[in-house]
Amino acid sequence: MNCHICSRAPTSRLRYLCPSCARNQLYQLRIENARILLENESLGQQINNAVSSTNTHEASLERPESGLLSLRDEDHVAWSIQIIANEKAKSSLRRKLLESRTENLRLEIKKKKRNISEHKLTLAQRRSDAGSAKYQLAEREAAILSGIHNNAKRTDHLWHSLHSKTAEARIFLCREAAYLYNLRQKVKKKDGEVKEAYTVGGIPIIDLRDMNGKLRCFICQMLSKY
Repeated sequence: MNCHICSRAPTSRLRYLCPSCARNQLYQLRIENARILLENESLGQQINNAVSSTNTHEASLERPESGLLSLRDEDHVAWSIQIIANEKAKSSLRRKLLESRTENLRLEIKKKKRNISEHKLTLAQRRSDAGSAKYQLAEREAAILSGIHNNAKRTDHLWHSLHSKTAEARIFLCREAAYLYNLRQKVKKKDGEVKEAYTVGGIPIIDLRDMNGKLRCFICQMLSKY
């Protein structure tokens, strides 16, 4: 039948992490220990009976009227004593093995308890660290976001300022270049329309709008005038 706590089979080779499994395993060892003690007691009783029987036979030998003990009875008593001694030795060996297994299980249970205690301490420390990390988390996040927004606004302001300065510098350079190249603007009236014409160093600049829809030969003639 499987354990009702960890659902392991009784013959599982895994280590005991469940107190119910360890207790069930100890029950079997206790039963074995009780059986060995009963066998030891039975063997002791047999030894006492054999010794009593031997004493009775010796007492009968001391009496002249009791007769001599037969050789078969002596062999039987010696054989019984030998069997009892062997059984007692086996019982002692089984008891030692049982005590060794019990001690190993006891040490393993202590080790598991110590590991569980250390694991609980580790979990408690982790919970404490997590609580410390979450303490005033919203306030810290708000402060960090506020700093980021301020930096973004400052950067945006610097970018606009730099853009304005760059535009002003380009305007100044264009004005100076136009002055150096003697750029002039002239206004002409043609067919009742006012047209603007530009010259650089006295050379007129072709208005590209006048070239729209014109033939190639006409464009060449216009360019040849200049």
